[in-house]
Amino acid sequence: MKANRITELFGIEYPIVAGGMVWCSSWRLASAVSNAGGLGLLGAGSMTPELLRQHIGMMRQATQKPWGVNLPMMHAKADELADVIVSEGVKIVFTSAGSPKKYPPRFHEAGIKVAHVGTTARRRRRPWCSRPSVAAPPRCPSLPPAASRRVRP
Repeated sequence: MKANRITELFGIEYPIVAGGMVWCSSWRLASAVSNAGGLGLLGAGSMTPELLRQHIGMMRQATQKPWGVNLPMMHAKADELADVIVSEGVKIVFTSAGSPKKYPPRFHEAGIKVAHVGTTARRRRRPWCSRPSVAAPPRCPSLPPAASRRVRP
């Protein structure tokens, strides 16, 4: 497959990102997607900080390929989940469900690549994204979720 911005940014073979689908996106699905050449994401929206830590450990055992965590900003324990993400050395985070202004500078400081998923173009604007101090793009990509696209017969 021909490389593009997504494959180069995340170090994956195919421009396929398995979204963090709350209960569905455990380490099993995320590692399967990563092992197949896409980017698997753990869905932290249904996890406690302790459970996220366990799933991160299982991901490390299940794959050596790139993977990440989806962090819903409206989660009641978003701060604690962010602490786990940083302390466990996760390399890729997709933020969703709320304003992403709070975490990108902290994540970039820890060497984490950050993307935000928003349902509208307005919510995907990127002025909140600071320049990372690592070899990552100067801006976070801002991606529409597949569900926000219209499908016409």
